[in-house]
Amino acid sequence: MQIIDTANWARKAQYEFFKDFEDPFFGVTVEVECTALYQLAREKKQSFFIHYMHKALMAMNEIDEFKLRIDGDNVIKVDCIHGTTTVFKEDHTFAFSWFDYIEDFEEFYRQTQKILDAARKDKSLEPSSTLDVVHVSVTPWMSFTQIKHPRTKAQTDSIPKILFGKAQLKDGKLMMPVNVEANHALMDGYHLSLFFKRFEELMMQ
Repeated sequence: MQIIDTANWARKAQYEFFKDFEDPFFGVTVEVECTALYQLAREKKQSFFIHYMHKALMAMNEIDEFKLRIDGDNVIKVDCIHGTTTVFKEDHTFAFSWFDYIEDFEEFYRQTQKILDAARKDKSLEPSSTLDVVHVSVTPWMSFTQIKHPRTKAQTDSIPKILFGKAQLKDGKLMMPVNVEANHALMDGYHLSLFFKRFEELMMQ
C-alpha cells in the first residue's frame, strides 16, 4: 500500500473539488464484444463469468487510478485489486463472495470456482471489509443500457463498481453490457476509457 501525497498530487484540484460531493460517483455503460471468449469458455465447458472476470481484473490492475482508495483523511494506492461478487442461489437470493486476483488463469479459475461454489451454500450476507477489491454484480438474465448501484456513505466510498449483464447476439457478434462506476475524486472518464479499451483487447485474445 502507498499513501499518496495529495498536496503535490497532479490531480489535487480534481480531488479537492469532488471529494465532498454528496455522491461523487459517475459511471458509464458500454457494450463489449465477447464472442471469442464465450466460445472458448463453452468449448472448455467452463464458467464464462470466471473467464471475463479474470480479464476485467487484469485490465483494472494495469491502470493505477483503479487502485486508488480514500482511507480516512488519506488517499492510498493498493498493491493489487481483487474481486468480490454477488452469487445467485437456487432460492433466488444471493450471497457475497470474494476471491484473489491470480495472474495465472488456470490457478485463478480453480480457486475462484471453489469460492463461488461455497458461496452458493452460504446463508449469511457478509460483504468484504477491505479496500483492495472491486465490487462486482452480474445479471446474466437481463441486458441493460444503464444501472444505478445502491450505496451507503457515498462520500467516503471509493471502491469501483462493475456490473456485467446478459450477452446478446447483434449483427453476428455476442455483445455484453458492462457498467462501471467510480469515484470522480480519484479518476475521470479518460481512465474508464482506458479500462474498456484494455478489457475489449483482452476479451478478443
